[in-house]
Formats: sequence, structure tokens, C-alpha cells
Amino acid sequence: MTALELQDLHFGYGARAAVKGVSLRLEPGDCYGFLGHNGAGKTTVMRLCLGLLRPRRGAVRIFGADAGAHRRAANAVVGALIERPGFHAHLTARQNLFALVRLQGVAHRLAAVEVERVVEAVGLAEAIDRRVGGFSMGMRQRLGIAQALLGKPRLLLLDEPTNGLDPEGIAELRALLQRLTRDEGVAVMLSSHQLAELEGLCTRVGVLRDGQMVAEGDLDELRQRVGVRHVVTGAPLDALQERLSTLDLRATRDGDRLLVDLGARAPGEVTRALTDAGDLTSFAPEQATLERIYLEAARAELAPPTPPTTPAADGTPPAPTVGSTARAALRASRYEASMLLRRRATLPLLLLPGITAALSVQRYRGEVERGLGLVEAGERFSADAGSGYLAVAQSLQTATPLLALALLWLASQTIAADVAADTLRNTCIRSLRRQDVLSGKAMVLLAATIVGWLFTLAGSVVASGALVGFGDLEEVSRYGDRDVLAPAADVLPTMLVAVTQLTLPMVAVVTAAMAASALARRPAMALALSAAAVLAPEALRVWAPQHGGWLLTSHLPTPWRDESVLAYLSATARGAADALWLHADLATWAPLAWIAVTSVLLATTFHRMRIA
Repeated sequence: MTALELQDLHFGYGARAAVKGVSLRLEPGDCYGFLGHNGAGKTTVMRLCLGLLRPRRGAVRIFGADAGAHRRAANAVVGALIERPGFHAHLTARQNLFALVRLQGVAHRLAAVEVERVVEAVGLAEAIDRRVGGFSMGMRQRLGIAQALLGKPRLLLLDEPTNGLDPEGIAELRALLQRLTRDEGVAVMLSSHQLAELEGLCTRVGVLRDGQMVAEGDLDELRQRVGVRHVVTGAPLDALQERLSTLDLRATRDGDRLLVDLGARAPGEVTRALTDAGDLTSFAPEQATLERIYLEAARAELAPPTPPTTPAADGTPPAPTVGSTARAALRASRYEASMLLRRRATLPLLLLPGITAALSVQRYRGEVERGLGLVEAGERFSADAGSGYLAVAQSLQTATPLLALALLWLASQTIAADVAADTLRNTCIRSLRRQDVLSGKAMVLLAATIVGWLFTLAGSVVASGALVGFGDLEEVSRYGDRDVLAPAADVLPTMLVAVTQLTLPMVAVVTAAMAASALARRPAMALALSAAAVLAPEALRVWAPQHGGWLLTSHLPTPWRDESVLAYLSATARGAADALWLHADLATWAPLAWIAVTSVLLATTFHRMRIA
């Protein structure tokens, strides 16, 4: 079964066509040399094969199956290194590879073994526990090759794999690829500008020029089409070249030698003529090299290829050698959770609001004690004795904006930071679909929202219960009279509504920030766009104040205004007769509308995103 087949593949960036009708085939055991100048479209073709870009027209078939329709199964048998390898710089090589191999569906007990196998194969065993941020370019390249080998893929796509490698590393890579193709039947597509490094390695060759295939086929067939030329050395070289011209042979000077195509001339006849013209040192045939095939194809001296096409096959690509395509969303969530927890800022950002809430309760208790002290000293007529419910309301009014900002920051970086670090590509070329990757990110951020909110509540409620107590709010006069301002039984239901109602606005902040992350694709811009998406609609209050309830900031406390349920809770806990929940009718529908709109924008943007 054909390992990779491209049929009439087209792609463009805007109005510029980058890939124009590319067709090629790789069989198991082939080492395919993909040649072309800078900007010819080689990397773009490989991205199309992996689903990182979506073709305008044409088909990509991996082991007979449509790769677009069976993306999980297709990527499960493909390993790839595209351009510069991207990794999480703060993690070690082992941690990076282990996370990726688990994402590939390899069981935990086998993942460590698989990591050891690939680092040994690329000669990186001694540096496996070093942080990637300290790696040299050559070490990063070796690590990039190692991640491509995870899961024992049956098809390898390697884009300029020798970049940054020293001669020893290049020799090791050649030996590795020869072993994979010859002994294990792996199909390899290999692009490189160093044609000499592919010599003796490739069995098939494709030459791309300005997005079009100008030569494609078995290397031996292409050599026959190019033909054999002879190399002439001797002195004086000008005299030898002139004698060749008298035989109607066009010789090209290449340093201290001449290159000539004999055509129908017999080698013996040419040898005698050159011997008469000067001191002939050598006269020998030279088989067509990859460089010559490339140059002649680039000059359009080879006829355009017409590779045979095969009918579409039913079914899916074969099962992965190592790993699984099952439970994709769970694997993606586990990977995203491990990456989020390993960011140094994650836990502090989620814990800070809870700590702030507890400190706010302590400050409230101090204010209550000072007020009661003034009453006892006769400097004030009365003061309230404090209520845990009011302490919760006021502490959450302080801590909730901090939590919303923390979630906005985390969500705004979830896609943009991966794009900037070139790590999103490593995720999307595993046995996953894009929606699996996106759902994994969304579920982890939803879990972070719940954890952050629960910790914030815990800090507020526990501190309020311990320092103030959840009883009636009473007013104490200088004469010792105590009047109930707000019965606990009346305030408790409002507090329960408040702590559940605030979840939706915070989820809306997360989805809005994720959408901004996908749109901006750069961390700083994503953060700025996220903040603008949440805050810019505030201008609607000026032009249409009657629609203020649809603003997200109407349902979260802010430093400049609080119309949220927390303001209503605070007024109720104080015993205010005019307690009013200003936007109660839209408290659920407005956040849900934000979630729906931003989720559609996020899914559409991420689905269409071009992943570099």
C-alpha cells in the first residue's frame, strides 16, 4: 500500500498560489528527496500532508486513506520535523518528549522506554535531563528528530533535518534513515538544500519549482533521463575544450575540469581527438548527481512528471505501531494540564485571589473591632457587630476581579504562547484532530476556573467563619442594645445564588480570551486583545445605557463600578432596604451569549488557523 500520495494539491496565501497541482507518491521503504529552491513550497507541502494547512484543492492520502477525513489515524502513523523544532524551554528534554509520547497515546509504563529509545537513536542520551532552553542549535535539531521518531512512525516527513548538525550528526542521521528505510520499511520524505547529503540515500526524487513539480520519479529513471556526461581533465584545458567544439560537442568548464555530453559520439573517438590536442589526464563517465538532476529540472529540461493515480481506498490508515488514537480529548486535556501546571505563574495566579479574600476578611474584622471600640469609648452612638456574610461579600468584591484577570491572562496565552514557541505544531501532528487539541485546552482552562473560584471562595468563607462568624448582623448601641439589621436566614440564600452565579461570567472571560489568543497568535497582542474584548464594550453604556446588562463587566465586580450579584449580596448583608440586583434578568443570559459567540469565534478561527 502506498505510504503517501498527493493528488493535484493546490494551496495559496491570499492571492498568491504557493502550491500548484503537486502530485507525488512514496512507497514503504522509499527515501524521497524533496528538492527545491527557497520558497519553492516544500515546507508548505509537508504542512498540507500533516493537516497544519488546508488545501484549496486536491487530496492527501496516507496508506490509502484520505488524511483529511481520518486525521487522527493518519497522524498516528506519521512522524514529522517541520522547519525549526519547538519545545518548552523551561522543561528538560525528557519532560518534553514524555509529554508528547503520552499525547501520542502511549501507556505510561511504556512512555519512559520510548523516550529512552529515541534519544539513544539521535545521540542525545547524555543531555536528556537538561533544560531545552540551554540547548545549542544542533542539540535542538537532534531533539526535533527524536520527537519525530516517537511512536515508531511508518512515514517520516523531515524538513531540512541536517540544519545545525555537525558532520558526525549528519553521518548518524544518514545511518539512522538507511536503517529505517531498509530494515523497517519506513517511508521517508526528506527535504534539504545540501544535495550532497542526500546522495546515496534517496531512492526517489521530486523537484519543486515555484510550487510546481518539474521532475518526479525513481532516481534511476531520472538519471537515465538526464543522461551520463563525461569528465575531462588535462592541459591545456582551453585546447581540449576547443578540440571538443570541433567535434560539435559543447563542453562546460567546472574549475579545472570539463563536463561534456557525448551524445552519439563514441568515447574512443573523443579520447583520440583529445589526446592529439594536449595532455589528457583523465576521461571518465560521471553518473547524474542529485545536483545535476535538480539543476536541469529547475531549467525545465526535464519533462513535467505525470505520476500514476490510484483510486481512493476505503477505511483508515493502519493502526499505530506504538500508541493509540482512542480517548483523544482526554489525552489532549492531560497534556494541556501538565503544561499549564508547569508554568511558574499558574499556581500563584490561581491562589492569589483566595489569599486576597482572606486578607480582606481580616481587614473587615479589624474595622468592626475599631467601630465597636469607638462605641464602647462613647465616641460613636452605634456600630454593627459584624457578619460573616457581609465579610464574604466584601472580600469577594475585592478578590473576584483579581481572579478574572488571572484567568484572562492564562486563557490569552493558551494558543498564542504555543504559536510563538512553535509548540502548537508538535501537538497538532500527533494522533489528534484540531478539535481534540482545542477541547483539551478549553477543558483545562475550565477546570482552572473552577479550582481558582473554589479556592477564592474557600479563602473568603473559611476566613469569615473563623474571624467573624455567620450569624445575624446586629447593630450595637452605646447603651448595649442590640438590633438585628440583617437576619442570617435571609442573607444565606442570596449568598448561595451569588457564589454560583459568578461562575458563568468568569467562563465567558476565559472563552473571550481564548478567542483573542487564536486571533492574535502573539502573547502580548493576545493579552491586549483579550482585555479590549472584555472592556471595550463599556462604551455601550454611553450610547445605549439601556443595554448595559449585556456587558460582561455588568456581571463582575470592577474597580470603577459594581452592578454584579456581589453588590446585591453586600447590600442585603448590610440590611439595606433598597438592595437591588440591577441586571438580574440578564445575569444568566448575558454571560451565556458571550460564551456562545466567543466559542463559535474560537472554534472557527482555530479550525482555519495556519499553523507554522
